[in-house]
Amino acid sequence: MTPHILPNNAKDLQSIDMRSGLTYIGQGVLELSHFPRLLQEMTVEANFQPSGLHWEMSTWFEERFGTIPMQYMHLRLALDLPLTCQACLQPYIESLDSDRDYILFETEEEAEAWDFDEENQDAEDALVSSEAFNLLETIEEELLLNLPLIAKHPLGECKPEDLQKVSKTLKSGSEEIIIKKPNPFAILEKLKKQ
Repeated sequence: MTPHILPNNAKDLQSIDMRSGLTYIGQGVLELSHFPRLLQEMTVEANFQPSGLHWEMSTWFEERFGTIPMQYMHLRLALDLPLTCQACLQPYIESLDSDRDYILFETEEEAEAWDFDEENQDAEDALVSSEAFNLLETIEEELLLNLPLIAKHPLGECKPEDLQKVSKTLKSGSEEIIIKKPNPFAILEKLKKQ
């Protein structure tokens, strides 16, 4: 069966009939404006611009254990995204690269109940197919999951003067922080005056 070719068009990628029995293939470059949650993570800095999002996707069917053929999807993503280093507070480029296989199920219950092979746990994930499958949402979720827990330059790439600046700011700021705790006896004082 010849795969159906997906256009590099965000509108068309928002509604793909994954229950049609067709196989799909597609690739291209998408603007980040289609991924609002990812844009919130990005540092806006004139000298650091994101790349376009490079994507490749293909689906196929495979028989497993003599049952109904299972639908698989392969998704490969590459993006250079400007983030703010949490050590020196300067922008840097984080290269996100994701290469993942998914098994598509008809219901959420089937996806949750599926017993993934231990050897393939990291290679496959479960998704629920639909007649209006939103590939853009899946792409955005995958990229958000690939963001570093703490954004920072690779080891040794923070400039010492930037680290010193952050250290001075933290030290001077800590002297200005005054924690006002309520006086536990203030309530008694009010009652006494009444």
